Amino acid sequence: MKYALLFLFSFLFISCQKDKPLTPQEKILGVWSAVDTTTSIYYRYQYGDSRGFEFFQDNIFEDKFGFHSDERYLRDTVNDDYYVRDRYYSYFGTMSKYNLSNDSLKLFNPATEEWDMYKIEKFTPDTLIIVTDTKHKRGGTFVKKNYRLDTIPDFDALFFSSSPCLGSCPTINLFITKNGDVWYNGEHDVKNKGLYKSKISKEKFERIQENFKRSNYMNLKESYFAMSADLQTVFIYFIKDDKIIKTIEDHGDGSPNEFVWAYYPLEFIDQELVLKPVQIPENVAKEFNIDPNNGDITLFLYHRRAFELLKLLSDTENFKN
Repeated sequence: MKYALLFLFSFLFISCQKDKPLTPQEKILGVWSAVDTTTSIYYRYQYGDSRGFEFFQDNIFEDKFGFHSDERYLRDTVNDDYYVRDRYYSYFGTMSKYNLSNDSLKLFNPATEEWDMYKIEKFTPDTLIIVTDTKHKRGGTFVKKNYRLDTIPDFDALFFSSSPCLGSCPTINLFITKNGDVWYNGEHDVKNKGLYKSKISKEKFERIQENFKRSNYMNLKESYFAMSADLQTVFIYFIKDDKIIKTIEDHGDGSPNEFVWAYYPLEFIDQELVLKPVQIPENVAKEFNIDPNNGDITLFLYHRRAFELLKLLSDTENFKN
């Protein structure tokens, strides 16, 4: 009888714990994806309905598009010819801090060093509707996302290439390996032009990989296209066991939100790295018919050819080591 009562008490205790409503601080944890477009014309054009946030413990959050400063861009437009302009946005990463209390949400923007204020209109475990009381800030309806990553394959390396656009889109070629080796070539509208090598941590590569796995990248289409012709196109190759296992072309952020979130920070990765200029070996320069003393060595290379160059440099470096 004693054990039966103990079991009943334990069962009731667990049931009560399960039925206990989540606090706002518990409900907001996780990934939230926009399901509508903002009423701001500027943000509808730039982001559409691809916006997203991820909230962590200790009042840390991630804006999936990161934080940027327009200061350099706006200053240079005065004397810079539209068709030859070459500017870049200062990048402040994707992580910052937030504060949640009652029906208000505050997100700190490190680019402006100001708090963006949002009013919570609806908040359930799977739906978050926020409106803004500050001009041009982003509100909207967001839904909670959950991911199963155990069946999504890992990759050993990643190649990323981005094209120019009508605005100031970073134009780069990037090759990253699971060992943390980074080969970067900046072409247009970037802070660092030319060819460089760098290093990222194991944790950073795993985070990049997890972000792409959240998009279920192996089951995505090979190409996505937006309606406008003046937007940027990106090309991404996934490499496993020295073979390309998947290629995806995305024009104008037409792919699913998670995929855009995964590759967007890569365009600004040079601003987070310690870069070391790379001297092209003579045999490699000859094979690709490039001047090793030219800082913009991959300026006229198609993305497939740029991939072959960066991978060859990576293989050659690994062979020497």
